[in-house]
Amino acid sequence: MESSIVLEKACTVHLKEKGEVCNRLNRGTRVQILQTHGDWMKITWRNGKKKGWIEIPRNADSGPGNS
Repeated sequence: MESSIVLEKACTVHLKEKGEVCNRLNRGTRVQILQTHGDWMKITWRNGKKKGWIEIPRNADSGPGNS
């Protein structure tokens, strides 16, 4: 899966699922989705230079972004 979304809200980025926080992304950041696993998405941004995991609960009222 390689789709692009724009984050609708700020997110913390983790090194791995449920792992240590390594970065924070602001609302409006465009990211590529590499993989999904449950409520977690493996993403990349900055033209693939940065990678990490963000948690997006499936029962959330709105998703992380739109295409």
